[in-house]
Amino acid sequence: MDLIHHLDKLMPDYLSDTQKSRLRDGLKQFNDDSVINKNYTHFYSQRKNEIFLQGDLIKQLRFPSFNYDDGSYKKRYFDAVIISNTCDIDGANKTSIPKNVLLAKAIPLNEYISELENIGISNLSDKIRHLKNQMFSNLLYLPVTKSSIEYVVLLDDISQVSKDELNQLVGDIESNRIEALDYFGYYLFIFKLSYHLCRMPQEDYRK
Repeated sequence: MDLIHHLDKLMPDYLSDTQKSRLRDGLKQFNDDSVINKNYTHFYSQRKNEIFLQGDLIKQLRFPSFNYDDGSYKKRYFDAVIISNTCDIDGANKTSIPKNVLLAKAIPLNEYISELENIGISNLSDKIRHLKNQMFSNLLYLPVTKSSIEYVVLLDDISQVSKDELNQLVGDIESNRIEALDYFGYYLFIFKLSYHLCRMPQEDYRK
């Protein structure tokens, strides 16, 4: 995450010095391999936002589930993180062409661990430590939420719903939204998302 070295240039001007320092210290942990247990304090926002935001963790949104045995799909529901930009999902932002909202599947950590155990993954304790240190490009670890659950966000398991469908949940937003990200959580989220999707080509030519 080389962007962290240039973090001061990326911070919005309206942040206080305390907020900037907290954000800087939180993110720099992930450039320092000597920090074994990362500190996720101030990861989630305490503000009561009246719209859904990019990075929000939402309860039970629909995903297509593929059956490899018969080649069919069925509808299932999972908690999910909003990938799309906030202005693109705001119901008040009317566009001439309908937009969909991209979602990344979020799995409770204990369920994810059980899945890894079932497929025989070795060195599981090391894998979980690496996960919590954000060392996998396709996985985002979310620390304990107010519902006492840790999550693994699968950045390579993406689905979509219509903007209108998502905004039907705004009427009871505090019940439907599990967590919103504070600055630390949000910047880490967009760094991980950018690294997963937008890495520059390597110097070695790939045939």
